[in-house]
Amino acid sequence: MMRDFVILGSSIVTPPPNPPSSSSSTPSTTPSPSHRHRHRHHKPKLTPSHSHSSSISCTLQAPLNHYIHVHVHENASEFVPSLNVKLLAKEVLAGIRGRKVRAVIDSLKRVQELGGASSLSSHFDGHAMDLFSNECRRLVKSGQLEEAVQFMEVLAHFQLSVRELVQPLDIIKQCVCNQDPDLAVRYACLLPHAHILFCNIISEFGKRRDLVSALKAYEAVKKNLDNPNMYIYRAIIDACGLCGDFMKSRYIYEDLLNQKITPNIYVFNSLMNVNTHDLSYTLNLYQNMQNLGLKPDMTSYNILLKACCVAGRVDLAQDIYRELKQLESAGWLKLDVFTYSTIIKVFADAKLWQMALKIKQDMLSAGVSLNTVAWSSLINACAHAGLVEQAIQLFEEMLLADCEPNTQCFNIILHACVEACQYDRAFRLFYSWKGNKMLGSFGEGNNSKLEHGDTQTAITAPNSISRPHILSFAERFPFTPTIATYNILLKACGTDYYHAKALITEMKKVGLSPNYISWSILIDICGGSDNVGGAIEILKIMFDAGIKPDVVAYTTAIKVCVESKNFKQGLMLYEEMKTYEIHPNWVTYNTLLRARNRYGSVLEVQQCLTIYQDMRKAGYKPNDYYLEELIEEWCEGVIQDNSKIQREFSSSNFSELERPPSLLLEKIAAHLLKRVADILAIDVQGLTKVEARLVILAVLRMIKENYSSGHSVNDDILIIIGATKADETPSQHILEVQEAIIKLLQNELGLEIFPAKTRFALSDTSKLEIPNLTNLSIEALPGEKALTTTRRPAVLHRLKVTKKSLYGWLHRKVSIK
Repeated sequence: MMRDFVILGSSIVTPPPNPPSSSSSTPSTTPSPSHRHRHRHHKPKLTPSHSHSSSISCTLQAPLNHYIHVHVHENASEFVPSLNVKLLAKEVLAGIRGRKVRAVIDSLKRVQELGGASSLSSHFDGHAMDLFSNECRRLVKSGQLEEAVQFMEVLAHFQLSVRELVQPLDIIKQCVCNQDPDLAVRYACLLPHAHILFCNIISEFGKRRDLVSALKAYEAVKKNLDNPNMYIYRAIIDACGLCGDFMKSRYIYEDLLNQKITPNIYVFNSLMNVNTHDLSYTLNLYQNMQNLGLKPDMTSYNILLKACCVAGRVDLAQDIYRELKQLESAGWLKLDVFTYSTIIKVFADAKLWQMALKIKQDMLSAGVSLNTVAWSSLINACAHAGLVEQAIQLFEEMLLADCEPNTQCFNIILHACVEACQYDRAFRLFYSWKGNKMLGSFGEGNNSKLEHGDTQTAITAPNSISRPHILSFAERFPFTPTIATYNILLKACGTDYYHAKALITEMKKVGLSPNYISWSILIDICGGSDNVGGAIEILKIMFDAGIKPDVVAYTTAIKVCVESKNFKQGLMLYEEMKTYEIHPNWVTYNTLLRARNRYGSVLEVQQCLTIYQDMRKAGYKPNDYYLEELIEEWCEGVIQDNSKIQREFSSSNFSELERPPSLLLEKIAAHLLKRVADILAIDVQGLTKVEARLVILAVLRMIKENYSSGHSVNDDILIIIGATKADETPSQHILEVQEAIIKLLQNELGLEIFPAKTRFALSDTSKLEIPNLTNLSIEALPGEKALTTTRRPAVLHRLKVTKKSLYGWLHRKVSIK
């Protein structure tokens, strides 16, 4: 007779066989071999008195897989009808109560594989579902998401509703935090509103700036879609926008087109919104949308206006606005507050405050109330134009219209006062707002304009302010200062360092931490009072507070040093920046290069040239003309120390400087940044006669200064002018440069020079140190051996200044001193 099998967790309980009937006359027979084999693998039988009570105690005693493999696999057809579903349901509940959810999952999965217990759901009442819900919530709360989802998956297979077991967003948010998009999608597939949850999953990953997981979720969702889902496409495109990857949104759009899927208007709007920084691409999408027969809605036009605002295309924005007004008059569209706010911002950013005010009148005529963004843009438009009174008047109108201003509105007013040097007015407004009192006239701005740095009355107490009439908006419009608010006020301190420090202290008292901008402004205030020590102290305070100064803070401190004529300290800060791997910007380099208006020693020139080369390597373009002027003046000092003499060879007076501006400085740097002992030749190839003169004078001045410090001249100096083929006459350019050099060295400096020629073959390998000289062989100088080559050599034209001549010149210069 067939016996019932009870599945318990991961074990099987076999009820005892029916007792033998007294009327049975069936003879006893010897078991067959196959029967004996099966009998050896049977679990011990349970007596009737133990059939249920001992079944729970036997939970997890023997693996289900082992039992089914031995007992059922041989006769699986007998297993399904023999399953006691009622007892199975009881044992499932007992397993959940005992928190044996893993065993319950494994057992139910095995039953699922065998195709049994299809009526299991009918044995679970409301109490059982509450038990399941509590267990699922416990698993989710403890972070056991995988087991929670597996449990709900197996329950869903047996036609049990899992929708109310847990809050879907609780699991989705934890999956997002764990960066597990596959598990989130698996769970969403269990619920009837899966398509909504799919969008939530992708959006949540986008909000966390995790585009990789969002894309994985998108790919997993596509496998579960029977038809194109525009909500999903829009969600992933929006996620690309949140993560700042506009190119990925374009790839998704192209993939839809390749699959012959036509996006709807909402997908196009999301795609345009993500790409508003690229006006041409946005306009192309707009055109494609119309080509597909999709009619743009109000959102589409608002996004177009936003793209025009970003691109600064006021003309195109005006055309779109006129088109919208025509559509509105025809009854096709109704302009909303976002449309008006965007076009106002377009004009505000372009400082077209009169046109922005005209849009305001259009809004009021159309019965559209201005929102905070619209008011803020209008106030900003007047503030940018320097119209402080007009900006304050708009602010008053905003308050009278019962539109709650945000902190940005307050900050715009304060910034307008500071830019107009109305420092006292800015502080009076700030303290009146902080006291929750809105001034009707906002003080007497015209009479409170102070000179820069005069902040004696800037901290007038609120109760002493003259107020013709006060509008009380204390409860409706509270003012909460931000870090940006205090940064604006710091600028209003002028050169009053102690007042600025008091503001920093006040910031900390209200729970705000000064940021990089705050400290940089404070450092700049130190510069106004030549307080170099204060600037350095602020950098130290930042480090002590765990704030690593950024490039702006360091550059501001360097500027303070430069303005205080403390160039040495500025260089120390520059080196400190590089030590902390803070990359200087263009302002940093330019501040250092313009620190001096005259060079006194070769060390100063070397420092300048080092900064110049660092600037070039960093990819910034320096002001070569200014630097050339200073170095030219320094070079000419070899001949005449009086810098006020009008120089005949000033590079600014010659139109022949048609080379890249940096070539002269690079040549000088290549020579001056070497040790004197390493200078065996002066390479002026490719330079004009003026430039060649300056390079030679720079090297001679360095030699002179080093000689005065006790360094001797060890060798002759060679001057490389240019190269020609062996059988060719030197070019006119080479001859002119050579003539100018001879005139400089012989006539002006009194040095002895000799012509020399060097032969070299382009195919040979050279070991000389000069980069532009390859495989040299001297043929004209006595006592020097020439290099031979099988190729016909070229000729390198050069001049030689003897060591004896240099000593004579240096001795004369030292004696004159």
